[in-house]
Amino acid sequence: MEIKEIVSKHNQDFRYLSEADLEEISQASFIRSYKKGQVLFHPGDHRTHLYLLKTGVIRIEKSDSSGDFFYMHFVKAGCLFPRIGLFQDGAHSDSAIAHTDIEIVVIPVKVFEKNIRENPQQLMKWIQIQSDLLKLFMTRMQKGMTNNACQRVMTTLAILFNDLGAPLNARGQVIIPCPMKINDIAKMSGTTRETTSSIIKKLVKMNKISYNHKQLTFLDTAFFIQRLEN
Repeated sequence: MEIKEIVSKHNQDFRYLSEADLEEISQASFIRSYKKGQVLFHPGDHRTHLYLLKTGVIRIEKSDSSGDFFYMHFVKAGCLFPRIGLFQDGAHSDSAIAHTDIEIVVIPVKVFEKNIRENPQQLMKWIQIQSDLLKLFMTRMQKGMTNNACQRVMTTLAILFNDLGAPLNARGQVIIPCPMKINDIAKMSGTTRETTSSIIKKLVKMNKISYNHKQLTFLDTAFFIQRLEN
């Protein structure tokens, strides 16, 4: 698949750009592959490019020097990242790691900035997307501050459902299309592996999810949608 087929109006981040703008971005970009576990960038690396995930899953991580703070979220195919720092020269504040084997379109940030700066409709779309992401982030932070580990794990699962879930069948079940370790869910939830494993076993018995060999499937999707709404 050529870059211009990926950098297209089908993606909301390019929807209102002209054909000339899309051509300019496509010509300046290139495709790169990473194996699972490879790092795209570290905190402090100069932010020179944006990345459009073509295939696979990316894991974004951030922590402080004391180890008291840890943040993790996942990016699925079709998404542009990182979304923080546009129009600002600076460095990355987090890490991006290939959670699976991936292919990405690498876009020079200055070329992207130039084209959306000159297109008010696309710039407004970017602001709208950022606003929606901020609202979701605030919801995650609010629900993640509870002292109840069970509630935090269920919120983490709801986030994974929202960020990575893909339709599985006509019954409305949703699958996470990549392996999901108990350790990753525990880190996102700010609790131990043992506690997370126990809660997941309970949710399996309740027929809310299934979890086999790192494969996470959501059986009761309404239950997890409500986690981020209430």
